[in-house]
Amino acid sequence: MTADDRTTEGHLDNPPLRYVVRFPAPHTHCVEVEVDVPTGGDGEIELMMAVWTPGSYLVREFSRHVEGVQARAPQGAALAVLRTAKNRWKVSVGDVPRITVTYRLYAREMSVRTNWVDARFALLNGAPTFITLADDQIRSHEVTLVMPPEWPVSFTALQPVPGVAHCYRAPDFGTLVDSPIFAGNPDVHEFEIDGRPHQLVTEGGSGLFDAAGAVRDLERIIREHQRMWGGIPYERYLVLNLLTEGRGGLEHRDSCTLMASRWATRSRESYLAWLQLASHECFHAWNGKRLRPV
Repeated sequence: MTADDRTTEGHLDNPPLRYVVRFPAPHTHCVEVEVDVPTGGDGEIELMMAVWTPGSYLVREFSRHVEGVQARAPQGAALAVLRTAKNRWKVSVGDVPRITVTYRLYAREMSVRTNWVDARFALLNGAPTFITLADDQIRSHEVTLVMPPEWPVSFTALQPVPGVAHCYRAPDFGTLVDSPIFAGNPDVHEFEIDGRPHQLVTEGGSGLFDAAGAVRDLERIIREHQRMWGGIPYERYLVLNLLTEGRGGLEHRDSCTLMASRWATRSRESYLAWLQLASHECFHAWNGKRLRPV
């Protein structure tokens, strides 16, 4: 559920959650997450991790990759953490206004809905990454990536925080989990339609994938989508094109993730299949993400 689905009245008064995501040894496929959590002055809070991800509507056991959940008070004192369900934790916080929660993730499941981290790049989806408060309050979530030196850039549909490298903000948890994050050193191609920037971010092309030709055809496709619908519903759009020899695609509100072969542009048949996949996922920005059943 996103802020579109319910009232946002008063949510600006709710203090945010702030995450720091680290990759101390990417080749081990591990991610370290630290999150600053407001307690609301309650003696106990409940934390949760989503069990499904936008665009892939099956229950997934994302929490099986979570290890070592710990919590501490502002002065560093350890707090009791009790796991109450497969994806929920209760923390005794006393009267402190904020606590710090830390945990590790194992990220070695190559799909458009899960997490992958290795020495070359990271793909983080929000649902299997971010533990949040289990309440009905709308609040912003801020993510800062601490990047290895081999990864100069990061990409996501989340709004960048001005003046802070690799720092992004979501107005609510729904937006956070609907905005995958890529970090690494990809091949990037850009174009504009009606002043709206679009990016094709390609990982793993290895000189075999014709990204320049693909972005020209992708622009033609999205312009045809725009002509049919009568406009563009987003301010900017990101296509994460991961050539990992996997297969699949997943739509998001302002981005999509594709997985295909680095050989995808080497024959007409395989290239048309890639264009069909890209068109299908980009089309969902209108149909599915905005036009949907009541």
